[in-house]
Amino acid sequence: MNAPGIYTVGWICAIHPEYVAAQEFLDEEYGTPASVAPRDDNSYTLGRVGEHKVVIAALPSGEYGTASASRVGANMLTSFPNIRIGLMVGIAGGAPSVENDVRLGDIVISVPQDGEGGVFQYDFGKTIQGQPFQHTRILNQPPTLLRSAVSNVMVKHQRKGHQIQQAIDAVLDKNPRLHHPRPFEGHQRVGPRPTS
Repeated sequence: MNAPGIYTVGWICAIHPEYVAAQEFLDEEYGTPASVAPRDDNSYTLGRVGEHKVVIAALPSGEYGTASASRVGANMLTSFPNIRIGLMVGIAGGAPSVENDVRLGDIVISVPQDGEGGVFQYDFGKTIQGQPFQHTRILNQPPTLLRSAVSNVMVKHQRKGHQIQQAIDAVLDKNPRLHHPRPFEGHQRVGPRPTS
């Protein structure tokens, strides 16, 4: 399964736990590519989700932000030229508010509405004296293929609910080390230490 032309979905993870989860949720894992394009510094995991052949890459350790994600995506497209869908999937940190109480662990899928593309660059805009911050840039809406898939997921959820907890339980049953993940030997913990 190393032929680069068969992969049509690119999946980028920002941090290590996201990369672990992405690999665990593959229906079938094919390993790493035999070769990539010259000057492609990404490390990849190849696999299948449903009928889709998927390429997964993570941002380099210690790098964050849109510039790093763009570089990973550009390299991915060089090595896997038939990718039709690019996804940045991550845990984020939540955005609790009265209107949309989004917390860490919630699943959020954006959709275009009210003339906006579904995703906006939250830090790009202007402030005029006495008025709230005005966003002046929105991103293009996702491709029709993804928006159609979201419609199918919404209908399935309305009819039958979701099976997220069952999928998580199956992954944890298959890999008990993920119940209490430990940092790599010699690896420093990133973030606050747990309190007792």
